[in-house]
Amino acid sequence: MTSMQGSSADAATKWVRWMARGIGSLAGAFWLLSLIASLIVELIEGHGPWSPEGAMLMGLVIFVALGVLIAWRREGIGGLVAVIGAIALCIFAYVTAGHNKGFAMLISGGPFLVAGILFLACWRRSERQGR
Repeated sequence: MTSMQGSSADAATKWVRWMARGIGSLAGAFWLLSLIASLIVELIEGHGPWSPEGAMLMGLVIFVALGVLIAWRREGIGGLVAVIGAIALCIFAYVTAGHNKGFAMLISGGPFLVAGILFLACWRRSERQGR
């Protein structure tokens, strides 16, 4: 491989890495902030803690967000955790959504699934390049 091809492969890997980080981080921040705001509103209004469904959603979001966080340093394991969490989140959305199940799956687990797959692709490209 010539240095020109090597530098373009490095640039593509960096681009994939930053796309994964951006998508995963934005999705994680959105979901965590939304759920924290929901918890605060519930407590202020005196409704008490979440339902079991809400607690499960929070657990899944924390799991997949941790996967994204891990993937910032270790793309392989973090990407795998993010993909598994995204699939679980999609299944949860499918089961709990009343209408528009596909849309619920797309907006809940979709961004994490894309980020996880991109992290895994970046990890694989890095492994092939010997980094």
